[in-house]
Amino acid sequence: MGEGILIDTDVLIDYVKGLRDLPSKRLYITEIVMYEFIRGTENVDEAKRILEEGFIVIFHDNEIIAKAAKIWVELRKNGKMLDDRDVLIASSAIVKDLHLLTKNLRHYKRLERFGLKFA
Repeated sequence: MGEGILIDTDVLIDYVKGLRDLPSKRLYITEIVMYEFIRGTENVDEAKRILEEGFIVIFHDNEIIAKAAKIWVELRKNGKMLDDRDVLIASSAIVKDLHLLTKNLRHYKRLERFGLKFA
């Protein structure tokens, strides 16, 4: 993939609320970001449809799952755990060679050593 931006849930929420713009690059979300977003809406089906029209949705494949598991094991060894959802979002960005756009840089910074890049 590359040359694109993976949008985290916090950024997507700000965008929908009109609090920020999104970059004019190819935009991606993961299935987890879709889930986190649509579960907070009144019309789940409509919200899902809109996201699928506006973003390329990444579904977790074997490579993403393997990367996430390796990262989780390493984080656990070092006592620096993250929520599984965040590990999967970051792993998606790493495997698909996308930059992650998130407001939670401090939270995700510990994953730079695994190849996570930020937008």
